[in-house]
Amino acid sequence: ERAVIDLGTGWEPAGGVPEWTLVSPEGDGLLRVSLPSASATRVSDGKFGDGLLESFHVVRAPEGGMFVDFFAREAFLYRVLELGDPARLVVDLKPAGLGSKVPLPAEGGKTVLVEPRPRARISDALIVSGYSRNREATNTITLIDADGKILVRRTIRSNDWNHTWGYFEATLDLPSFSGKGTLKVGTEGAHDGSFEGMKITVWAGR
Repeated sequence: ERAVIDLGTGWEPAGGVPEWTLVSPEGDGLLRVSLPSASATRVSDGKFGDGLLESFHVVRAPEGGMFVDFFAREAFLYRVLELGDPARLVVDLKPAGLGSKVPLPAEGGKTVLVEPRPRARISDALIVSGYSRNREATNTITLIDADGKILVRRTIRSNDWNHTWGYFEATLDLPSFSGKGTLKVGTEGAHDGSFEGMKITVWAGR
């Protein structure tokens, strides 16, 4: 299966491929292509068919530039090709014959939670990271214990929302708790308190 990133300068195709890096942890269904010189995108996300690749998101990176996250339905092998005039970065993927070792990032509403993953074991201090297109770049993170008690609640801003997906990250100091918890990340309505986002089950402990 093939994914192609078209590269340009302004509204014109670029002649050569700029600097890029790629990260794909072994056994993970996530492949991330970083483009430090990118500043804008015509496409912010999309779905693939029913094959190996599921979806992609174009995200404004915290250190500048942008990155593209590809989500695959199972573990994969890949190769990368640079093509010029017009510039394209081509990623070929094929199934590795093994299931993913970790669940894919959770998605809900206009929020994608990259870390922690569903059913992860969490401990102090907890790093929560992902990206969203929530209005005004506002993201509320809430950790709830098995009895419904709110343990931690914090609102942070992502670095974009209007033009493409904006990255967010927060480090949470966790109080002591045991057993199962629920982590919610998203946005709440100002008037009716309705929640739009995603929630995952997490477990206390390393």
